[in-house]
Amino acid sequence: MERQRAQTHNMAKAPEDSREQSHYMARAQEQRQNIPRQQQGNRSKEQAVTTSKLPGCQRKERGGTLSRLRKELADAQGKLSAYETQLEVNSRGRRDLVKENMDLQKEVYGLRDELRESEDRWVWLERKFRRLKRTAERRHRVDHACYMRLYNLVPRALEIMEGFMPLEESAESSE
Repeated sequence: MERQRAQTHNMAKAPEDSREQSHYMARAQEQRQNIPRQQQGNRSKEQAVTTSKLPGCQRKERGGTLSRLRKELADAQGKLSAYETQLEVNSRGRRDLVKENMDLQKEVYGLRDELRESEDRWVWLERKFRRLKRTAERRHRVDHACYMRLYNLVPRALEIMEGFMPLEESAESSE
């Protein structure tokens, strides 16, 4: 910050435009020589260029250029440090993104494995359910067939029992 203040202060001291510098130097020279401005008249561009070649002008011009170059150097260094900082941040961010990507890939692979296991478990449960269903249907058919046989045997058993009944009744009646 102090360097920037000093640079702006130096720049405020030295005029930026070389035309202004030559104008100020020519004016100072006129005052030293006590030559009124009206007598001198309009100067041509060549004369203006020759006045800027005075030792004082060159020194100021060089100083102005030097301060401008210092300012540009400071700006370039600032930009460079900003770019380096941004590059470091980007590389850190890139490393973080790569790590996060790897973590996400591991999670995806884990979820895929869980899905496969659950699909395998589902298939196994489905097969087991079908087997149990077939067994239950088979048992039901067997039970139904047994029931129907018993049902069909009941009248015959009743007939047989009726055949024995009269013997018992006859025995009771004989007493």
